[in-house]
Amino acid sequence: MRNENASTDRLGGGFGVGEPPITESMTRAEMVKAWRARRSARRSAAITGPGGVVDGFALRKWRRAGVFGAEAVARVEDVLRGLLESMDAEDETLRWGADTIRACLDGQPTPQLLPAVKALLEAAEPGRAVEQTAAMLSVVHDAGLPWLSPAGERRLAVIARADPAADLGADDLPRGAEEDPTGAFALQQALARGNLDELTTHHLGAVVPWAPLGIIDDLIEAGVLNRGHQPWTLRAEAGEQNYLLARLAPEKTDAVLARSLGWDEPGEREAFLADEPVQPAPGSLYDLLLRVTDGETDVLKDLEELLPRELVLRLRKVRDGAATGSWDPDIPADRGLWRLMCALWEPRAAVNPARGPFYALVALRRTYDLICQGERKKAQAQVDKLVDHEAAPAEHAAEAWNMFAYLALLDDNLDLAYVSLARVARTDRRVEENLALLERRRGTKRNDRDQPANPYLELGLPHKSEQWKHQWRERRRADRDDLDLAAQANWAKRRIEQAERTEDWSDFFVLPLDPAALRLPTVRPKSLTPRLAAMPRRTMHRAAADLATVRDRAMADLLPTLLTAPRRPDHDHRTTS
Repeated sequence: MRNENASTDRLGGGFGVGEPPITESMTRAEMVKAWRARRSARRSAAITGPGGVVDGFALRKWRRAGVFGAEAVARVEDVLRGLLESMDAEDETLRWGADTIRACLDGQPTPQLLPAVKALLEAAEPGRAVEQTAAMLSVVHDAGLPWLSPAGERRLAVIARADPAADLGADDLPRGAEEDPTGAFALQQALARGNLDELTTHHLGAVVPWAPLGIIDDLIEAGVLNRGHQPWTLRAEAGEQNYLLARLAPEKTDAVLARSLGWDEPGEREAFLADEPVQPAPGSLYDLLLRVTDGETDVLKDLEELLPRELVLRLRKVRDGAATGSWDPDIPADRGLWRLMCALWEPRAAVNPARGPFYALVALRRTYDLICQGERKKAQAQVDKLVDHEAAPAEHAAEAWNMFAYLALLDDNLDLAYVSLARVARTDRRVEENLALLERRRGTKRNDRDQPANPYLELGLPHKSEQWKHQWRERRRADRDDLDLAAQANWAKRRIEQAERTEDWSDFFVLPLDPAALRLPTVRPKSLTPRLAAMPRRTMHRAAADLATVRDRAMADLLPTLLTAPRRPDHDHRTTS
């Protein structure tokens, strides 16, 4: 399709108000005439500005200051007025420079304009110096003013176009910190080439204090800037220091500092590890870790997707160890994994409690479960290992001997049961009720003795559990086809109801002595909790404003190349007539 504006573009673009339009119906001669009329109108508009009409005589004077053409004069005057307005009126050392600039604006431009401009720019506040210098040098570049040294002018052209400096000669490139003090030129070129790796350690040290945070994030993501550079120590603002600390050294970020950044992860992790209440989002890392703490095995696949590689391997070791009930010592050392390990592992034989605290607790719980299930032989084999474990804590030893005595009671071996509890009674008074029950039973004729089983245990519940009625109903439904089991459940129901009516449970062997001794710990799995990850990036990737800041800083670094008098352009020098 033919471009309808092709002729217009070729002859200078659109037209303004009152200017003759250029249309397709014109002949080429008519188009050229219209274009010249429009150019004349633009020149007239440029000559008439805030300072009034710039006549030909004034234009000739401006040439002495290296400014050629009405458009260039108008742009230079605008930027000079802005520079005057921003200077410190009370600074006597700059009065000569201000007077020189005012004289130029009054129609008396001289070659001394350049040192006056340079003096005012160098004296500007740090925050405004870059902006003002960049504005001035942008006009220098756009208007083609011969105000810079040849090397500075060529470098300015590269900066203004934001093109890589492939066309610069060796003598034109900045030489060290003297000619690229803030590293802005090197940074801009690295950004233009898309190769931040070319920045040296010197460049990074110069760039980090001033570069926009978005550019700093680019350097971090490129792997050029890391925690070893400690960039947070080079920034002036506390908020930026905290941001970079969270991005590169998150473990040094406490919950208070993180909250100031609007970052919830450190506080949530800290609360999780401290076993404090947390309310993570469903399916999030800490939600899945909490479910693992409770022994839920169906979340392991989802959890693997959120864990770093080393912790995925650890989680798989936990899962794989359940096949044999054998784990490396560092796995059961984390008590937060015990519920998961128990949910994954179902022992097929008696567990040796001497293997460690985890195995001792599993053996104790297994004995109790086997007693409640009526598996007396298996329970006896397990409890024998428990009472032989001499290094058991006193609390576990008392529970083990109490279970041993109960099994002896069920076998009607009262003497063994009594001797077993008597040895515990010397250090643990909790067995005194059971010991008194054995004494009464020993003094009762065999035919007059009631059934020795604790009816709560027959229903699979701890002694005096308030859930017995619900459990009895469940048992009745499950055992309705087994008359013996149903009869045993009904016997337990009658015994419990009788005890509740008389408020006398003295004929029930108390087991366990303390249900808490059989409970698994509820602590969180610290060894599965990842290290604090770096705070996600909060800035835009290569935002236009950030790139403009780098460009302006690179321009400002060219201020030393500003001459004391304008160069005389040769016939190839670009001017605006």
